[in-house]
Amino acid sequence: MNRDFYLYGGFFSGLITGAGLLQSIIYLILNGQMYGLESFTGWFLVSNMTYLIASIFFLKYYHSKRYHFTFYASIIHIIAVLFLSIVFYNMVAARAINKFYLPSVFVSLAAGVLYGMSLIFSRASERVWLKSAGIVILILGVLHLVDGIWYLKSDDNIVKANLDKVRPWLSMIGSLVPILFNINFRQEIKDIDGENLNDNQYKFYYNLLGFVSVVAFVLIVFFGVIFAGKAYSTVYWASRNFEKTRKMAEQFQARNFVNAAGEKLRYRLLKPVDYDPQKKYPLVVCLPYGGQPGTDTIRQIEGASAAEILSEDSNRRKYPAFLFVPNVPNGAGWGGVPNYPTVDTLVFQTLDALMQQESGIDVKRCYVTGISRGGYGTWHFITNRPNMFAAAIPVCGGGDPQLAPNIVNVSVWAFHGEKDKNVPVNGSRNMISAIQKAGGRPRYTEYKGEGHDIWYQVSKTPGLWDWLFAQKRN
Repeated sequence: MNRDFYLYGGFFSGLITGAGLLQSIIYLILNGQMYGLESFTGWFLVSNMTYLIASIFFLKYYHSKRYHFTFYASIIHIIAVLFLSIVFYNMVAARAINKFYLPSVFVSLAAGVLYGMSLIFSRASERVWLKSAGIVILILGVLHLVDGIWYLKSDDNIVKANLDKVRPWLSMIGSLVPILFNINFRQEIKDIDGENLNDNQYKFYYNLLGFVSVVAFVLIVFFGVIFAGKAYSTVYWASRNFEKTRKMAEQFQARNFVNAAGEKLRYRLLKPVDYDPQKKYPLVVCLPYGGQPGTDTIRQIEGASAAEILSEDSNRRKYPAFLFVPNVPNGAGWGGVPNYPTVDTLVFQTLDALMQQESGIDVKRCYVTGISRGGYGTWHFITNRPNMFAAAIPVCGGGDPQLAPNIVNVSVWAFHGEKDKNVPVNGSRNMISAIQKAGGRPRYTEYKGEGHDIWYQVSKTPGLWDWLFAQKRN
């Protein structure tokens, strides 16, 4: 092994450090929203390919140094990480929980602990920087294991929210570990100072490595710029949306509903402008998709975009109505998403109580709408309580086609983006097709070439709100 080998090894160590640091920073800012970025899948493939190349250098190094324990522990770790990456990629692409995900996470963490121990308690520990890397890997592996077990066992949403805040910092520290390997490779170069830079025997091999290095660098930079750009755009629009949500919330009355079992639901209610108790007004249920987890109640009503539009003064006068926005509890949703906790029953109980309290609500003109998680909830609400709703506008959602016969008498206008990677477009297509087969006549608008962010186009659809407020349940 000559100097070129260590130079390339150091280069790839630095490259995966940069890639890991970029991803950790974006993860710290966006948390779970990072995986919903349309640019994430391309970035994920490229960064994992670079990790695999760097891992080959490490294996070659351990083998040539006869660090046998570390060599085999590294193989186990690489296989575990690659298997986890495949499972995770399929899960992100399918937008569905994979039954192998949690087992593969814990196997990968256990393999990481074994790898860290091999660097500490074997001949590899003779190299101080390898031993240091082993110590950090071992500590991080144990912390991640404890974090995962605690998260699964805890029923406290506040505890889970705090763990969600700690996890990105652990990932960021982990992304810096390759720096220690880089320093070790540089130290190796000093130890072999004077050796020929190139052996003719391996000239083709190192030329190929040079080409691979350039390609890997270009791909990391290219996909990294796109990934970071999308992340910045998400942060920018999240800030704008939060400000709009905050202004909207100022108009609404904050209320609480507590059922007989002591379960509580926070919600916001806006009465019609110039409200007359002697008149009847429609009720629009606006399901938010919710912002970052936490205790901020404003964050919990983010994404109730229909409420933002209908609470504008001009629309309040044109379409006088009760606007109902329930808060998204941490770690829960409105139903319709497989293997995800739901508070749908609590919302239905709240609506039943509200309709009894507010005599001005026209129970025959109750509507529901939502985007993304709210879109799933919209389909779920009308298929499970079809006698409550006269019409629905599900956006970027999905439901259970087997329940479609329940809503042949509910007016539906669904919207979806053809290229939506967050919520597959088949979620809407399958529901529309099932309703039509059952004898219903739903409306459906699909935006060609568009992704998940289609609300602006939806909100500007000619006649949308006129259509909604014209619907009445028989």
